[in-house]
Amino acid sequence: MDRHLAMEAFVHVVDTGSFSGAARQMRIGQPAVSKAIVQLEDWLGVRLLLRSTRSLKPTEAGQDFYVRAKRALEEAEEAVLAARGARPGLTGMLRISTSVCFGRLHIMPQLSRFLEKHPDLEIKMVLDDRPINLIEQGIDVAFRSGPLENSTLVARKIGEARQLVMATPGYFDKYGEPNSPEDLTAHQAVVYAPDRKAERPIGKRCSEAAF
Repeated sequence: MDRHLAMEAFVHVVDTGSFSGAARQMRIGQPAVSKAIVQLEDWLGVRLLLRSTRSLKPTEAGQDFYVRAKRALEEAEEAVLAARGARPGLTGMLRISTSVCFGRLHIMPQLSRFLEKHPDLEIKMVLDDRPINLIEQGIDVAFRSGPLENSTLVARKIGEARQLVMATPGYFDKYGEPNSPEDLTAHQAVVYAPDRKAERPIGKRCSEAAF
């Protein structure tokens, strides 16, 4: 048994909540992940995971092992980076997720200068206006706007953006200017709502598109 691989598989299983999620992150087959967990439990002589048809969670012993195993893996990675200290810059694959508009306007124009400083780094951009499961998709960094949902992920506010109601002068001359969001029900509004779960109809004359 590869102990390092088994520990890594267990940590990914707990982080993603599934064997399939761990397999995607590690880029190996799901049977290999299941086998690694079984071998790890046999080697330790304790049950690490409680499995059911609907849920997967660590036992008390599994939770304790998860904390220590994750710390050990992080320290091992730090040791590797320290040994490669003579090589400046970042290495490996960095997966970035953001909305289409924000990515094209603010992220992609900066990539060339960023990669000049880190020539050994490979970047994969995932441009999607829909909310995605960052852990299951193996995303390292995500840029999102709007209210923050309850999550175990680490988040940091980096800026603010305004939402504007815009129209031609001729339209305002004909229909008047709205003074509140409720006034839009009387207007021919086109509302951009990429997240259908958060979508709220404004009026019969509204449709989903770019404002």
